[in-house]
Amino acid sequence: MPALRPSGRRIAALAAASVAALLLTACGADPVHGTITEKEYKRGTTTYTNEAVTRSECSSTTKKGKTKKSCHQVKTGATKRVAHHKGECYQIELDNDAHELCISRSKWNKVRVGDKW
Repeated sequence: MPALRPSGRRIAALAAASVAALLLTACGADPVHGTITEKEYKRGTTTYTNEAVTRSECSSTTKKGKTKKSCHQVKTGATKRVAHHKGECYQIELDNDAHELCISRSKWNKVRVGDKW
């Protein structure tokens, strides 16, 4: 059975979902307050790594009339190129504890260095 390869769109969607979940949990944590000391836009980037290709190898044993199946992953010797996407970030830095936050583009456009957050 051939290994399933996730499409680039699926990888990007999963990455975006994980970033959104991370940002939402950060918003629910202790609120961060301070004075904005820096604003910076960081564009999205994609990096690539090579990972080993594996396949499942299964075997079954029968003991006392019961069959037990066990599987494990075996490296095939081949590698695949995997994309890792990091989304864009409209970042502000705060004076207390040097917090760096990614915020929405609309909020980023409204705030200025020196504003209270």
